[in-house]
Amino acid sequence: MRNAGAKAGWSRGSLTVETALCMPLILLVWMGTVSVCLFVHNRAWLTAAAYESAVTGSWDAVCTYGDAEEQAREKLRVLLQQSLYGSRDIQTDVVKDGETLKVIIEGRHDTYGGLRWEFHIEGSRKLCRPVPFIRKAKSLWETGRQLGGGS
Repeated sequence: MRNAGAKAGWSRGSLTVETALCMPLILLVWMGTVSVCLFVHNRAWLTAAAYESAVTGSWDAVCTYGDAEEQAREKLRVLLQQSLYGSRDIQTDVVKDGETLKVIIEGRHDTYGGLRWEFHIEGSRKLCRPVPFIRKAKSLWETGRQLGGGS
C-alpha cells in the first residue's frame, strides 16, 4: 500500500540524496563568488588609497613646505590601518619621479582552496606647484592688458 502523504513520482528520501549531492557544488560556487567579491573590494580600496595618498602628498608638500614622499607615506599608513580580509603581505612604496609622485602597493589575496591572487597597484599624481602657475597666469594677464589697452 502506498503512503498517502507521498507525492506521485517521488521516492521517499530522494530529495535528501539530491540535496546531499548538489550542496558541495552550490557551496563551491557560493564561496568562490564571495572570494572574488572580497578580492575586488580590497583591490578597489587599495587603488583608492594609492591615489588619495598621491594627491595628499602632492598638495600637502606645497601647503606645509614638507616632503611630498613623507606626506604620502603618512597618509598611506593611516589609510591602511583598516584590516582587509584575505589580503596579506601588503608592501608599499612611495617614489618621486621628477615631477610625479607615485604610490605603489603590492601584495596577495588568499582565497579558499589555497588560491593566491597577487596584485600590483600604482597611483600617481603630478606635483602641484601653484606659485609658478599663478605667476605665469598673472604675467599673461598683464601682457594681455598691455596689448589690448583694456583696464
